This record gives sequence, structure tokens and C-alpha cells, in this order.
Amino acid sequence: MTGKNEFEEKLLNKDLYMTNAGRYAKKISNKDNVIIWGSGSASDSFYHFFKEFNCLSGLKNYADNKKELWGTQKNGYTILSPLEVAEKAEEGPVYIIIASMRFPEIRKQLILLGIEDSMIDTTGFTVANDYYTYKDETAYQIVKSHFDEFRQVYNSLADKRSKEIYLNILNSKISLDNKYLEFISSPSQEQYFDQELLKLKTDEIFCDCGSYNGDTMKTFFQLTGGNCRKYIAIEADKDIYLELNQKVADGNYKHVTAHNIACWNEKTILKFQSAKSAGHIADEGESEVLADTLDHILKDDPVTMIKMDIEGAEPAALTGARTVISRYKPVLCICIYHNLKDYYNIPLMMKEFNQDYHLFIRNYTDMVAVETVCYAVPTDRIKLKLEEGVE
Repeated sequence: MTGKNEFEEKLLNKDLYMTNAGRYAKKISNKDNVIIWGSGSASDSFYHFFKEFNCLSGLKNYADNKKELWGTQKNGYTILSPLEVAEKAEEGPVYIIIASMRFPEIRKQLILLGIEDSMIDTTGFTVANDYYTYKDETAYQIVKSHFDEFRQVYNSLADKRSKEIYLNILNSKISLDNKYLEFISSPSQEQYFDQELLKLKTDEIFCDCGSYNGDTMKTFFQLTGGNCRKYIAIEADKDIYLELNQKVADGNYKHVTAHNIACWNEKTILKFQSAKSAGHIADEGESEVLADTLDHILKDDPVTMIKMDIEGAEPAALTGARTVISRYKPVLCICIYHNLKDYYNIPLMMKEFNQDYHLFIRNYTDMVAVETVCYAVPTDRIKLKLEEGVE
């Protein structure tokens, strides 16, 4: 079977956006005692979805693990504690919709509380979130409009696992159905340092774009035994940057340099919107941040690895790193989940910068198409044995 036929054969060829959104809304309309577990932005998507499809009648409560929220109101509904949810379940059937990316942990918690698995909804998160993401242009329309580019990426992927993950994520978005995401996730602790793919060295010059408060840095030093030539941490949010520096000091990490700057395709000043772990460049941002290219920030550092999780700014940042990527051929670990078009745009950029890269895709959140990383790996850094006939 050729790559072309395989991609076309396995990719959904029908736009299921409205069909499956309506089907899920009808399912919820027939439920009583609905509880939305979670009170963050994902729960807002559910509420607006229910409102738009006129299926709010069954919603009775929210629930959350945060003690400070118990007893407070959200959209006129009381937020329950886990024990209160369990008490309600003992009184009669409930239907709990998980509005969080922490599916496995929350589902396990609910079962330990005595909630039957049939009362737990793990499908709605994808429906509600992607319904609003693709309301102006459906995922099917995007994929069909850029079919050649998506197919080119698929054919460039270096192992069967990457191809399976790539197709299943596209089908999940086209269908608003996360059944395609079953069994495609890797352990979350291996994100950016996938033990199946990479040979991590103890003399890395690692560039961490979107370093947040040092979570990736902590994992890196655990895996390398505290060794590296240099760790370059880049964080645009000024408050998070202070947390990052405190973590460096508290952990006594060596060879770390930190920059309060945004990675971009030119040196400029940009508007920035703080949002805890999801701060991002935005025209309506409440603050300003200095932005610059990695070509300038890294200067003469012969970087060996570059990681990016910068909330949609990855294509611009890669453009600003063209010189260092071409010169040093570092391992690239780039998030592609912020925008569906990044699923073709970013891998094709990587190949353009260095035709010798081998491309892999892995997903690190169970049943949710987020924390999806595209790796570009030089031959001498690959740990996985490539299959015969695969690039």
C-alpha cells in the first residue's frame, strides 16, 4: 500500500462536525442530574455548548477538586466537593462530564468514590472544545483545503506509530470524536525527552522556549543527572519568569541562563496576554514583551536541542531560528497542537530547514489531542530503529 493510498483510505472523507455535535447534544438532553467536573475554561465551553443546543435542563451542578471553590457558584450552579458528588450518586443516577485534560486521574478518582463507569462522560470534552475551535471553518474543510500538505507530512513521518497518531488526531478533529485518540498517548513525563526516540546526552546545549516555571528544566536535569553544557530558558511572562529564576536558585541548577523574552521572527515589541501556563502573544494583550529571534538570542551557542511550547508562536519562532537550525542541526521538539494548520506547517518547515531530519509525532495526554509534539531528529541522535522502507 502506498503512502498516498493509505492516507486517503484512512482519513475520514465526510464532514461530521454538525452531525456529531447534534448527536452529543441529543444525548445530553436525555440526561438528568448532569454534573460538569471542572470549573475552568473547558467547563465554559460545555456551558455555552449546552446553551446553544438547548440542553441545559439536565445540568444541576459543577464539581471541582479545589477546596476554595466548594459551595461557590458558577453560572448559577453550586460547585460541589468530590464527597458531595459521591453522596448525590448514592441518592440516584448522576451523569458526570469531565471538563479537564486530566481524564485518567479524574476518572480513577470518580470510580474510587463509587461512581459507576457508565455515569462518567469522557467524550464531551473533545466535542465541546473542538466545536468552538472549528466553528468558522471545520477541521474537515481545513484538511481538504491543505490536503497535499497534510499528505506530504504523513509520507515524511519516519515510523508507523507517528503515522497512526497523525491520522487519528486528524480524524478526531474532523469527527469531534475522541474514540480515535484511544491508545495513542505516550507517558506524559517523557514529553520532549521521549525514551523511545532520543539519545539524550549529558553535554547538551538545550534551548527551552516557553520554559514556564521550570517544569521541563527539572525533568531534563533528572534525566541527565544534573549535567549539561548549557541550559537556555526562555519565558515571555514576566511573573512566571520570576518563578523560573526562583526555581533555578532553589534547585541549585548549574549552567542555566534565563531570558525574559518572546521568541519571534524579528526583534520587536509585542502585546502579551498572561494566562498562567498558557500566556501568549495577542493583539489585545494587556502587557508588552520584548521579542527576538533565536538566531540572535543563541548567537554562537552550538545548540543541540530546541524545545518549543509557546502557544501558537512556534511557526514565527522557527522562522527566526532558521540559521541556527541549518548550522547546528539540533534535535527539535516542537508543539504542533495549538493550531490545526501547524500539523502540516511546522513539520514542513523543519524539513525545509534540514532535509536530513527524521520526523516523528507523539501525543502526551490521554484521550485529548493536546501536548502533541513533532520531533525532528538527526540520524545520529535517533534511538528508535527505523523500519525498512520508512524514511
